[in-house]
Amino acid sequence: MRLAVLSLLCLFGACFQEQPADRVWRCSADQPQCPEGQSCVNNWCVKDGTAMPDLAMSDGGMADMASPPCLNGFPLGSKGVWACRGAFSPTGTKASGLCRNGYKLCTDGSKVTSAECLASSISGFFFADVPGEGAMAVLVKCAAGGNGSGATWFGCGSYVDGRSPSADSGVGCKNFTRISFCDTAGGFTCNYTDQRLDAQQLDKPANGVLCCPP
Repeated sequence: MRLAVLSLLCLFGACFQEQPADRVWRCSADQPQCPEGQSCVNNWCVKDGTAMPDLAMSDGGMADMASPPCLNGFPLGSKGVWACRGAFSPTGTKASGLCRNGYKLCTDGSKVTSAECLASSISGFFFADVPGEGAMAVLVKCAAGGNGSGATWFGCGSYVDGRSPSADSGVGCKNFTRISFCDTAGGFTCNYTDQRLDAQQLDKPANGVLCCPP
């Protein structure tokens, strides 16, 4: 059936081009076609092997899920967290503006496991609203106004498309251990006097933010 549909599209000069496996698309029982490497789960195309919750429900009741929680992203783990790609800045689209439909920037990592957060298959670093501090990567902890406060941020994945390195913290913060460093030349500029993710600037849209369900 999939091959037949693709053939018809090509006949009309609109051949379907497979999309990256971490893009999210709607599907249904009647039209279950998804890009290669994805399967239709609860009316969403998700990566094969990903457990997908019923996104229509949350602790707060029904959420409007006519469109996904972000314009460009994918579910991370099985508890409703999404990794949402996009650049952000305090004067343009803020970090929180990448989360839609009632989703908010994650402020802790309780809804993702370490294995899910550190998976090598994640392309990009996705920031939580959790700043860190510390002079050495393995000693980075929750920011508290001390040495290097706000020079690192916690999240999931590995920073791409720039020089801003990501690493593992031996101390961690709020169930996160993965960090990315501030690096203006690498596309992540930090405001050390305002330690909200909305006050920071990310110029590399291959990375993004972590959005948690309402």
